[in-house]
Amino acid sequence: MYDPTESWSLSANVSTGFRSPNVDDSGKVFDSEPGSVIVPNPTNLNAEYAYNAEFDIAKVFGKKVKIDLTGYYTILQNALVRRNFTLNGQDSIVYDGELSRVLAIQNAAKATVYGLQANIEVKLPAGFGISSRFNYQHGEEELDDGSTSPLRHAAPWFGATHLTYNAYPLSMSFYALYNGKVAYEDLPQEEQGKDYIYAIDDNGNPYAPAWYTLNFKAMYQFTDHLSVSGGVENLTDQRYRPYSSGIVAPGRNFILSLRANF
Repeated sequence: MYDPTESWSLSANVSTGFRSPNVDDSGKVFDSEPGSVIVPNPTNLNAEYAYNAEFDIAKVFGKKVKIDLTGYYTILQNALVRRNFTLNGQDSIVYDGELSRVLAIQNAAKATVYGLQANIEVKLPAGFGISSRFNYQHGEEELDDGSTSPLRHAAPWFGATHLTYNAYPLSMSFYALYNGKVAYEDLPQEEQGKDYIYAIDDNGNPYAPAWYTLNFKAMYQFTDHLSVSGGVENLTDQRYRPYSSGIVAPGRNFILSLRANF
């Protein structure tokens, strides 16, 4: 870390990490998509290792505005991904009454993820403030034939923007959450056949639409020991699915809580 002045901050970081295969990776059987089935991998799966590097720069303007920008790059070795496989020497089996391609979790040669994260905080008069963060990332994995495909676990760009008010005993936040689109041609190869968890574009192909929600939350502190908070999430009752989840997110919902400390 290096702070050349009180208003500037620079930092760099390198790190490593690993994830060992678990029971789900090596032993679970389930439908991955129509026409494909995942089977246990009896061979030894190796842990996947991550090698990370990132650089961050932050600047404060007049104690009212702070901007923070971070870039990062990650290399995954022996990444655990789904690949074509054989079961008893067969590359396809009849599963649940349908001829299905056999897949298994295997160690890929390499995968990479890189991205950018930006944050801004602004202090406004009379207790108001604005903050926003934005994340962009892109991932690629190496296929068996040496070509590359988008990495499934690298989400599309996403972010959040908050308009806040803080003046004791009241605090409020009106904010938006938003997520980018993933077109069919940008979906990972293994996702392009999963039309049952994605929306369908004009050409009849699956894709992940962009989405946003508007939300409001507030808290009132009656005393040091008693407070009430509440809010409304997804004010416009948007129907959306988080990327690659296959699960429709909640519609408009209300939250109310009372907290007492003794």
